[in-house]
Order: sequence, then C-alpha cells, then structure tokens
Amino acid sequence: MMYSIVEGLMTQIMTGDNLSVMSGKVGADDKSVKSALDLALPLLLGAVSSKAAKPEGASAIMSSISGMGADNPVDSISGYLNSPEKLQGPDLLSSILGSQLQPIQQSISKSTGLPPAIVGQILGILLPLVIGSLSKSTTQDMGARDLSAFLGEQSKIAMSGSPEATAVMNELLASQKGSGGLMGFIKRFM
Repeated sequence: MMYSIVEGLMTQIMTGDNLSVMSGKVGADDKSVKSALDLALPLLLGAVSSKAAKPEGASAIMSSISGMGADNPVDSISGYLNSPEKLQGPDLLSSILGSQLQPIQQSISKSTGLPPAIVGQILGILLPLVIGSLSKSTTQDMGARDLSAFLGEQSKIAMSGSPEATAVMNELLASQKGSGGLMGFIKRFM
C-alpha cells in the first residue's frame, strides 16, 4: 500500500505533546482539535490535489514545495508548532483554497463544534505541514502531471480512510450542487 501523507502527519502530530501545543496555540481542547484534524487533513489534501489538477495550480504548488527548503516544518513538527506563524499558513491557505475556504471551515466547525475562526487557525497551521510532507514525498524532477496524479492517489487514500471527512465532503457537495472547483474535483474520489 502507498504511504499516506495524512496518516504520516497524524502520527507525528499525535506524538509527544504536539497535539497539546497545537491546541494551546489555537485556544481549544485536545479532543476538539483532534476531531478537526481528522477532517481537515483529508480535506486540505483534496484542496491541494484540486489546485494541482490545473497547470498553473501545479506550478504554484511545486513552487511552494521547493520553497520549503531548510524551513520544512515536517523536519521538526514540535519546533514548527511552537511558532507556526513563520510560514504564513493563512496566506498559503487563501491562495490554495480561495473561495472554498469558508465552506470547508464552516463544515468542519459544524462537525466539531469549534468556532470557524479556530478551525481557520488549525487549517493555517496544517497546510504548511501538508506542503512540507509533499516535499518529502515527491522528487525535484516530478512534472505537473505526475504531481497531480500523486496528489489524486493521496486524496483517494485520505478519503477512504476517513468516513467523517467523506461525510463532510458529501454535505459540501450537496450544498454546492452543480458547482465545479474543489467540490467537483473531490467528488471524483468519493
């Protein structure tokens, strides 16, 4: 079976006091943050995959991946979680999710009971970790088509391993019937 970026990140976040540090950063309890992570990681990976399906999106993601360099948060998750603001996760989040950010944020909020603002903070912390994991899982010479295929496979793995994320995605799809973009793309993996 192929390595799962989502499972790898969850394992690292659940190691030591990483979850507690993240919970403290966003001002929520560990159980609620863990619930949000269970939904957010597969949904973020789907968003990155959707972005990579377009040539300009793949180029932007490849640029983000190569921009990680020595500042890859995956190299020291505990160090990163103590000062996640260095990597401008919210800016990255806006550029990748765009208009889909609010519906995803609201859905995770509704499912977990966390306020949307806290969910937004969690998403902003997670996205650099997802990009950092991609930099570890891909090669420099990988083209846009290969990156898109790799992300598509990772999205399938993530959604198949998370019935909760699949349920949230179905809810999002139902509320945005007929819309394209991220929701239309992710629908192919369900």
